[in-house]
Parts: sequence; C-alpha cells; structure tokens
Amino acid sequence: MSCEHCEMRVRKALEGVEGVKSAKVDHKKGVAVIETEDNVTKESLVKAVNDTGLYEAQV
Repeated sequence: MSCEHCEMRVRKALEGVEGVKSAKVDHKKGVAVIETEDNVTKESLVKAVNDTGLYEAQV
C-alpha cells in the first residue's frame, strides 16, 4: 500500500467480509487491525484483500 486510497480499498474489502465489525488500515505501516465475530477466519480476510487484485495479504 502506498497511499490513503490504498487504505480505503483494503478497508472496504475487509469490511465486505461477513462478520467483520471494523477494519483500521495504515498504509505507512502496511498493517490492518481488524475486529471480527468469532466465526471469521484468517483465510477469508486474506482472500478478501487478495481478491482486489492489487494487494497481497499476509497473516
């Protein structure tokens, strides 16, 4: 991620995952802090970010 627009795209992708309560993304640090329901898997979060086609998530 290189800008605030990147933050927005990643945040929206994460918030689109069912069970995500909130997502805070920091492009400068290259991290996201995500609050979820118990049933949300790491794999579903990684897939959501990777499916944007622009970013590669790691957990």
